[in-house]
Amino acid sequence: MPDCPWVDSVGRRNYIPSMVRAITKTHIIGAAEGFSAVDGLVLATVNAPYKRDISVAALRECIAKAKLDDWPVHVATFFTDVEPFLVFQFASAHGISKSKLAKAYMATKAATGEYNPDLESELVSLASSPR
Repeated sequence: MPDCPWVDSVGRRNYIPSMVRAITKTHIIGAAEGFSAVDGLVLATVNAPYKRDISVAALRECIAKAKLDDWPVHVATFFTDVEPFLVFQFASAHGISKSKLAKAYMATKAATGEYNPDLESELVSLASSPR
């Protein structure tokens, strides 16, 4: 993140959770797909750089199966650009265990070379903590 006197890491970390709380819990997009505020923030981040949009269902399936399918850049963006706490919230909300999340992250890292040191450190600490 570039050096900006008005944006710091604390402000950034406080801004995103405040937006999650500020948005209502459910939204209906299109005709059939309802999703939470977390889903909305995740999709906004994941889809922003690309012409083609991934859906919540497609992203959930890619992560749950640890397969990139037709969405390698979107899945890589999920793991690299989405804040780690939102990655964990998205996974939890969609029934994806932390071990499946870690497996999907490692598969994405191996396939694309993209990585997120902050997310990786949290996944490692989860793996090393007693259950």
